[in-house]
Amino acid sequence: MITICLLILIGAILKKPVGRLGARLKNVDWRGLAHGIRYKVLTYCKKVGRAGSRVVLTFFYAIQDGDMTPTEKAMVYAGLVYIVVPRDLLPRRVLNWIGVLDDIGVAAWIIDRISKNITPEIERKVDRTLDNWFGPVVIIG
Repeated sequence: MITICLLILIGAILKKPVGRLGARLKNVDWRGLAHGIRYKVLTYCKKVGRAGSRVVLTFFYAIQDGDMTPTEKAMVYAGLVYIVVPRDLLPRRVLNWIGVLDDIGVAAWIIDRISKNITPEIERKVDRTLDNWFGPVVIIG
């Protein structure tokens, strides 16, 4: 399933038709797929901290609760996997901060595509999770 989702993401970014691949997504258990990478999401978020976790958690909750088409969910799942799995097009360990640029680009592109589907409930879940993991935000001023 990861391969199909990555191909759909790449096709969508390149503006290529992905219809035949999308047909394979009719009966996908998106909650189950998200649950399957839950540990990787948690591990990644603890490494990158509160700010870096927001997009990842938004993807994590959107794929489970968002009102998206199967193709959009496939793109979100592929983006989530791409970000939290340590293998990259531009390796972070070798290229330092430059190795993060491909992750940022993929995340920004996906957020642009699905922003209309990020509900206040998804945002509340993200905020609650971030507060549980990192403590509440304290504004000094």
